[in-house]
Amino acid sequence: MMYGKTRPRVSMQRGDLKLQRNVLILVCIALFIAVAVLTYVVIRNSVYRRNAQLQFHQRAISAAATAVDEVSRLNGSTTSSTAAQLARVRQQVYYMEQLNQISIALSGEGGRLVPAEQFEALDKDLDEFEALAQRSTISTLDTRADLLEHLSAVQSVLERR
Repeated sequence: MMYGKTRPRVSMQRGDLKLQRNVLILVCIALFIAVAVLTYVVIRNSVYRRNAQLQFHQRAISAAATAVDEVSRLNGSTTSSTAAQLARVRQQVYYMEQLNQISIALSGEGGRLVPAEQFEALDKDLDEFEALAQRSTISTLDTRADLLEHLSAVQSVLERR
């Protein structure tokens, strides 16, 4: 007969099944907690980055407005206050460049507030204006107009973002 061969039965004791079920429940709870904590950290990080970007952007807009204001006050001729005004404009441009660099460091190229070419144009204009102001016999109207144009372009880029 075929019934002569018996298969060995695999039996688990009641305690073994209960232990496995408890371990499985603990593992599931631990995984749920880990996913919840990870989700919280990711959301909080995202909110932090967004708030930081918003702060950089607002401060860059403010610096651009201050620089435009200073350039608007410059005369076509050199006066005793021209060097101080030019230094304040340079300070605001430097501040915008630093905000731009920090923003890029935090968010990569997507965090760029203003293209590098615009800062290069501003630096060139500032250097040219300073050279003309030191000679003090040449009109600075053309250079002032270029500087104001480039600053307005930066301000426009920032306000469009």
